[in-house]
Amino acid sequence: MPITIKILNSCEIYHKGILNIMEKFAKWIYKRLEGMKRKPDRILYNSMVREDLQTLEPAGNTPKRQKEFVIKKLSICSIIVFAGVILSIALWIKEGMMAKIVDNHIYREEYGGSTKSVSLVANDGVNSYDIPVTIEPRQYTNDELLKLTEEIIPKLEKSVLGKNAGFDNISYDLQLVHQVEGYPFDVEWRVDDEYMEYDGRLVKDKIDAPKLVELTAILSYGDFELEHTMALQIHSKAIHPDTEELLAKKVQDIETNSRVQHNVTLPSEILNHSINWSYKKSHVGLLFLTATPLLALLVYYGRDRDLHMQVVNREEQMRMDYPEIVCSLALMIGAGMTVPNAWNKIARDYKFRKEQSGENSEKRYAYEEMLYAVYEMESGVAQTAAYERFGRRCRIPDYNKLSTMLSQNIRKGASNLPQMLKAEAADAFDEKKHMVRKMGEKAGTKLLVPMMMLLGITMFIIMVPAFKSYL
Repeated sequence: MPITIKILNSCEIYHKGILNIMEKFAKWIYKRLEGMKRKPDRILYNSMVREDLQTLEPAGNTPKRQKEFVIKKLSICSIIVFAGVILSIALWIKEGMMAKIVDNHIYREEYGGSTKSVSLVANDGVNSYDIPVTIEPRQYTNDELLKLTEEIIPKLEKSVLGKNAGFDNISYDLQLVHQVEGYPFDVEWRVDDEYMEYDGRLVKDKIDAPKLVELTAILSYGDFELEHTMALQIHSKAIHPDTEELLAKKVQDIETNSRVQHNVTLPSEILNHSINWSYKKSHVGLLFLTATPLLALLVYYGRDRDLHMQVVNREEQMRMDYPEIVCSLALMIGAGMTVPNAWNKIARDYKFRKEQSGENSEKRYAYEEMLYAVYEMESGVAQTAAYERFGRRCRIPDYNKLSTMLSQNIRKGASNLPQMLKAEAADAFDEKKHMVRKMGEKAGTKLLVPMMMLLGITMFIIMVPAFKSYL
């Protein structure tokens, strides 16, 4: 247990060290950008970001907070770029090391291993050829139990023909399948190797006269074995293979005939041209290197969008709190309290609830602005000015209306202020009902996408078995 704690502490220290380095690097970038003759104002002094920060925290030092916000974004982007470059270099080096083929040998998996597909590049000094090869795992023996019944012979004959019209005119490669879908049987083929490969490929491109050969399918299941012979008339090939096809055929033949060996020895020449082999590079490292700056840009401007979404959420929250605030003011002023005392009580009660809740308390922006107005009045700001500034900070028409009502009450006096506040509260509650209804409709619209996905999955589950039973 102490060892685990030490490891965790070491990881935490290492993590903090990286974050500190990246933060210092981000500050260095900020200073360099700030020292340029043509400063990138969109990055350093974005007006929308400054306005959002001012809206969220009107009492703070906005230029300082904007600088810290930009440095934080640059720090995150630096971490992304650094990690992306390191990963790209590592993948690049790994691909370079893996691309080498020593002595034309490709090592296969041992017994019981998995089949692997590799993409090779053959270079004969003139051209390069992309050769895909499937490397089967090493086998103990070549004995295979192949299973089939007379029920699948018509399907087997149809699948064997491939592009050929019939068995009396074979001019395309045959498709010698080793399994038929829906049956637990294997198929082995016996061919005339003078004219056909064991995988169904025709050996000779041109034939002077059609040749009659036999193709035998050995169907086996357990102790049961059945041979089915088909008579074929082979003609000249309709399609002649190019160098790449010949090379791929030769490599696959070598792989098939050497499955008991530890490695596959690739051909060193083809058509009197020497071949240099290498693995085909996937360029994953280059892809990461290209994607890294794009990801950094997305994160950088995504942070601005997140900040603006906080402002949008603030406005929605303040609109939801408005009826409660107006109703409380109407009740307290109607009960005989003065406007400043009622205002102060609402703000202080919020502060008390927030302190009681501790870290779990939710920040309510409307009450925060009211509390800020209380602090302004305590510091000597006139009540009318404090209410008007409160309305401007909120940036919502309803709060501007409320601040105007309160400031005019102080300037001119209004005996009907409680009635005006009650009417305003009634209108605000009606507006809140509309807002809640709209939010419910919006949530219902968002649920349409997962509902359509579930409907598609349900239709797929119902229709697939129906189609299979039909077929």
